[in-house]
Amino acid sequence: MKWILSLLLPLLLSIPALAAKPLTPMPEQNWQLQSPDQHINLTLSLSDKSLTYSVNYKNKAVIKSSALGFAFKGQPLLQTHLKADKVQKLSHNSSWQPVWGQRATIVDHYNEISLDLSEQGDKARQMQLVFRVYNDGVAFRYLLPKQPHLNKVVISDELTEFAFARNFSAWWIQAYQDQRFEYQYLNSALSSVNVAHTPLTLLGQGIAVSVHEAALVDYASMTLRNITDNHITLKADLVPWANGDKVYTQTPFQTPWRTIQIADSEVALLNSDLILNLNEPAAKDTDVSYIKPGKYIGIWWEMHIGEKDWSPGPKQGATTERAMQYIDFASKHNIDSVLIEGWNKGWEGDWWQRPPTFSFTEAVQGFDIEKVNNYAKSKGVTLTGHHETAAGIQYYEKQMEQGFAYYQKLGIPSVKMGYVGTRVDQKEWHHGQYMVNHFQKVTETAARHKVMVNAHETVKDTGLSRTYPNLMTRESVRGMEYNGGSPDTGNLPNHTVIIPFTRGLSGPIDFTPGIFNFDYQKHRPNNRVPSTLANQLALYVTLYSPLQMAADLPENYQGHPAFAFIDAVPTDWQQSIALQGKIGQYLVMARQDKDSDNWYLGATSNEEARTLEQPLSFLQAGTRYQMIAYTDAADAHWEINPEAYEIKRSEVTAKDKITLTLQAGGGAAIEFIPLK
Repeated sequence: MKWILSLLLPLLLSIPALAAKPLTPMPEQNWQLQSPDQHINLTLSLSDKSLTYSVNYKNKAVIKSSALGFAFKGQPLLQTHLKADKVQKLSHNSSWQPVWGQRATIVDHYNEISLDLSEQGDKARQMQLVFRVYNDGVAFRYLLPKQPHLNKVVISDELTEFAFARNFSAWWIQAYQDQRFEYQYLNSALSSVNVAHTPLTLLGQGIAVSVHEAALVDYASMTLRNITDNHITLKADLVPWANGDKVYTQTPFQTPWRTIQIADSEVALLNSDLILNLNEPAAKDTDVSYIKPGKYIGIWWEMHIGEKDWSPGPKQGATTERAMQYIDFASKHNIDSVLIEGWNKGWEGDWWQRPPTFSFTEAVQGFDIEKVNNYAKSKGVTLTGHHETAAGIQYYEKQMEQGFAYYQKLGIPSVKMGYVGTRVDQKEWHHGQYMVNHFQKVTETAARHKVMVNAHETVKDTGLSRTYPNLMTRESVRGMEYNGGSPDTGNLPNHTVIIPFTRGLSGPIDFTPGIFNFDYQKHRPNNRVPSTLANQLALYVTLYSPLQMAADLPENYQGHPAFAFIDAVPTDWQQSIALQGKIGQYLVMARQDKDSDNWYLGATSNEEARTLEQPLSFLQAGTRYQMIAYTDAADAHWEINPEAYEIKRSEVTAKDKITLTLQAGGGAAIEFIPLK
């Protein structure tokens, strides 16, 4: 017996050794991909230990070898021992026409590589990785196919890294703060960033970079976290659910695109269409008949400056009489719609500090919505509906369908959404998968009822307006309202020459410009709008939104000569060109009306006065234009003399140069009208 055991023992001991047989080493593989203009070069590298990418721009490193992969709850990392089963390359060059936008035609030109990857060994998992390289940047996403060993999963981490090659100057907002995106931007060394919202804008000598994401659907928003103190490698940090999980999903699924926009300068970033190009076209049967870019006014600013209140009572803003005054003004000017905040029940007292009590179909006492709506129709004006949720998602979703159906019944074609609160449903971040999925429901529900959406305090823009053209504009920024009543006295003068280069790279901004009356200190003694009047006009060109608000009270516009620019300026464009600018300092932008040959130019400055020379080569050659310029007066100053402005008329051609004299916190707004 002993001799039998002595023979079997080596065999028995060899069984675990056979099971633990090492995986066959794979030689490192590398793939290269260039942008169509050959300025951007991507390298993908695959070895037993890692899957990485790197990016060069004009032969200089931008992103060094950076990790890719996933961590699933209760499973090994999906990152190592991968092999490429299939590699495909393709080139694409086409153009498309958005329903509305900064350009009537958008060019979609890129080179692409896709890798079908699988793990070695038993129970191998599969993953596809797709990279696209455009002339204006790089984008990539993960696709996880349906497979036997990966079904329902919890993503506990996305292992995507951005290992930057240098310590850029960074413009950023810290993530995981109570007021979401509503902060002024920080400017620091990249190594001082701890965890940042995207877009994150980075500047170096001869280069500008913006990191963001596109097509965010059924996933958590991506923030960027430094891997350690005083480092320059950031990794994807997905906004978690309250319990710490990042994403709940099931194969097949795909992530949003991770985007890296690259240009020679920060102003060139503003001419990029990368984010929109990465989103899917709208379905062919999408109804766009009700979608109309335009301008609106409304009962709103008077609450922020303390003249009126959202609550019913003696200071109630939303009254039938007041709404009709706004409608009368809108009907006499080129104003499409009137917003009435506080029209519905549930605004009593400190509504933002308690669970929501709103009704989305019942008007507050003192406001007759059907009477007001009929009056608006008789004047050729529409109403903009309002759904403030006080961040109560579950409460709102029980009424959402009825609320949009009610607006459809009344013929109200747009709604402003609000999610005021530090957490949605008292526990979840405004940027996690919970809110992403809720807002998708909002967008789709609104579309079914033919309603355009203007969203405040919500998920950041990632270009989904291409797929859902009723998704018009968002706030997702520290807007004009902070100048009305914020306890910190309001924004700094440089704020509006920062956000086009940061937040504006993600999509339209409902900043609500157009304040003409700077003397509202009766209830807000410490607040003011930090700009000149000419600067306020210029914002209609420098801050893009297909729905632009004329935010001040009708009384402050009535009979004012400068309101002629707001009357004239469109919100839908044939083309847009960022001409010159420096983040935090100044910006000059030109746009051509989609429905005419008129051009508009906006120029804004920070707290410093400056003089800029601007060629007019963007105008049509051989055509003479009447130039109507709304500019700062010589003694204008954002702090001591903001309302001093001039209107001058002259004739110009594309061969001319003009001098833009911008006073402190100042601006210039110019209309160019072809002469027959």
